[in-house]
Amino acid sequence: MSKAHRGKGIRATPNHSRGICPVCKRSEVKVLYEQEVDGQKVKICKTCKATLANKAAAAAAKAPKPEAAKAAPAEAPEQK
Repeated sequence: MSKAHRGKGIRATPNHSRGICPVCKRSEVKVLYEQEVDGQKVKICKTCKATLANKAAAAAAKAPKPEAAKAAPAEAPEQK
């Protein structure tokens, strides 16, 4: 089957959602993804969106885990 409606949403936008990405400054790329950058909501390109998501995931992985989870002993099974 044909894909007649693929990309229909961006055809109605000015310049087919192409412009300059405010993060990486590349021109004529699709700026579709709304993201908060420096306290402002801006539309950025797919590459910058992935980069920001990967940095956030890496920062979350490096964050120290709560001490309560480490200090709580595991329950021992009952012995008969």
